[in-house]
Amino acid sequence: MIYLFYPASLLLLYYFLKRRQKKRIEELENLIDRLGEKNYSIPMVQDDFSILEDKIYKIFIELVEARESLEINSKKRRQNLEDIAHQIKTPITSMVFDLETIDKTEENKKEIEGLDLQLERLNSLADILLKLSSLDANIDKMEKREVFISEIFDYVLDILRKSIEEKNVQFICDYEDYEIKVDYYWTSEALINIIKNALSLDGLTKIKISTNKNPIYTEIRIEDDGGGIKEENFKKIFERFYKSPDSKGFGIGLAMAKSIVEANNGDISVKNGKDGAIFKIKFYNVT
Repeated sequence: MIYLFYPASLLLLYYFLKRRQKKRIEELENLIDRLGEKNYSIPMVQDDFSILEDKIYKIFIELVEARESLEINSKKRRQNLEDIAHQIKTPITSMVFDLETIDKTEENKKEIEGLDLQLERLNSLADILLKLSSLDANIDKMEKREVFISEIFDYVLDILRKSIEEKNVQFICDYEDYEIKVDYYWTSEALINIIKNALSLDGLTKIKISTNKNPIYTEIRIEDDGGGIKEENFKKIFERFYKSPDSKGFGIGLAMAKSIVEANNGDISVKNGKDGAIFKIKFYNVT
């Protein structure tokens, strides 16, 4: 009889321990769910699992605090950008008015035109900073919908037509008109910034748009004949406020383009072609 008792006791003990273990695992799962719902109370149970509970709790609180700190810093940065932009715009408005009231003569004509250009550049900087602030505020709120590539480029060309004509640049649209699921406004802004970057190049004569699609992604290629980019700058040009020595911009446009594309399930890269740079924008076919 005793030989039957020991195995039965062991089985009973094993069952009890497994049941207790399962219960504590369920409690750990419930703890994680409660933390996700911002219920930070932790049960006071002392056993082997309580050490794990404590570590989960501490890691989660650290993550919450880090995220809150990041959100506060991001909000402050957006506010600072807006403040700077408005502080730039206020005196510009006054200076533009003053310039308009000055009588132009042969002696001061060049100086006034130079001031006009500088004020226009400052105004552009203020507009870019406001857009940058708006992008930071909406980066997680992209309103994605199915849109044809031609719809986006129709809008892009309307915005840039004057600049393209003034520079006498040949704009070649040689693409299949695929649908992509993106935020129409912000994706247009990204493409505008990439093309604006090309239009700022000396010696530019043409820009070519082409597309490609496979089961994984839809690709837009923007090629120019502006001489290309130094290989060591391939990644740097997408950094915010980075400017190459020969750049005429503010070092913001391509960084914005990268953030926008990534927020729309895509990525962007650049390489050199035969006569200039080739920007590849891939939008992944996420359903």
